[in-house]
Amino acid sequence: MDTQNIIQHYLADLNITKNITTLEDISDLALAHLKRYFFGNPKVLLAEDVPIDLESAYNNIVVNKRGGYCFEHNKLMYEVLKHFGFKVTQHLARILNNDIPKIPMTHRVTILHYQGEKYLVDVGVGFRSPSVIIKFDEKNPSSIGHLNTEYQLSYDNQGLYTLQRKEKDQYFNIYQFNLIENVDADFEMGNFYCYKNPKSIWRNHLIMSCFTNDAIHSLHNNVYYRMYSKHSEQITITEVNQFIEIIQNELKANYSREELIEIFEKYIKQK
Repeated sequence: MDTQNIIQHYLADLNITKNITTLEDISDLALAHLKRYFFGNPKVLLAEDVPIDLESAYNNIVVNKRGGYCFEHNKLMYEVLKHFGFKVTQHLARILNNDIPKIPMTHRVTILHYQGEKYLVDVGVGFRSPSVIIKFDEKNPSSIGHLNTEYQLSYDNQGLYTLQRKEKDQYFNIYQFNLIENVDADFEMGNFYCYKNPKSIWRNHLIMSCFTNDAIHSLHNNVYYRMYSKHSEQITITEVNQFIEIIQNELKANYSREELIEIFEKYIKQK
């Protein structure tokens, strides 16, 4: 399937009928994407290959509802913006999780260049994904996303930017990146590390999330969160039917009962 058909079917699946022409349109697209498609790695735990070309990402995320991580979600968003004539560049980032750098640069992000300004676009960092585009603006750095979540980009004068999310009145450092543009081969290497390296987090933990109108849902192994604007719920998963119900009905993931039992036995029950 060619790029134009992929993008037409993608927008139709999101019930978006107009062209993407403004910054507001892009933020609306990002939020619609996060509400429609879950983020996560069940197929990695099932030892499936994870090709990250556009058609494969589209089939996994949009058609088959099997989900994906940054190399798939942000590849799709990048190609959509490029299709609509926006100038976009693709970059690798290093996940921090509020810690000192410990892992390779294995996160993909998009930078939008629009009317002389730069904006970060990212629908592929799980429950912390910003549902709005974030302007590179040192004077007014804050952007407000879904459920009034506050994001900002900080700059260290060494060429490194850090995406931060306000959590419990403090900024949490999500990831770090620079403005050096990457090529497809860089993402292929990062992706190969993520789903083939035995020590990769994606090979050893179940990580899933999705957005709804009133909450952000997040699953990490056997702990499931529903995060609302003013409170959160935490559920410990203890049995397989409970696990299957959450995956299929709340996270909207298209995995069979047999596949989910396999994941539960290998990665959830032992937790």
